[in-house]
Amino acid sequence: MTRAKSPEQRTGHPSTAQNEAAPVVYEGRAPRVPAHLGKAGKEAWRTVWSAGQGAYSPETDRYVILRYCELHDRRAELLAVVGAEGFMSEGYNGQPVAHPMLRYVESTEKELRAIETVIGFTPEARMRLGIVAAEARRVAAGPEDF
Repeated sequence: MTRAKSPEQRTGHPSTAQNEAAPVVYEGRAPRVPAHLGKAGKEAWRTVWSAGQGAYSPETDRYVILRYCELHDRRAELLAVVGAEGFMSEGYNGQPVAHPMLRYVESTEKELRAIETVIGFTPEARMRLGIVAAEARRVAAGPEDF
């Protein structure tokens, strides 16, 4: 007969952390969309602050989110150039080569993925942040609350 493992003996991710909401760090309105952002950046700004549901602080997190939105604008501009000129370009010897802007699209997308992980915009990041949030609530509550 197999005995059930205690919480200290279990391995893996706690199943309850996925269902718990992240702690609310800010309950006010989302910051105003920065005027210099383009269409893609403004859409990303609204999406991030809406999806965050109070998990982001305008005082400390706005700069990471702003950078994320500016990168969305950069990506949109780069893709517009590639779309207008085509995926292929002519190399210095006349040979066909991939459009040089595709390198910048790739590096921009790499930066976007890194920020998405930090702000919880991937399933794995949300799960990890949920686990961290559950632990933070447990510690904040104190042992007398359990």
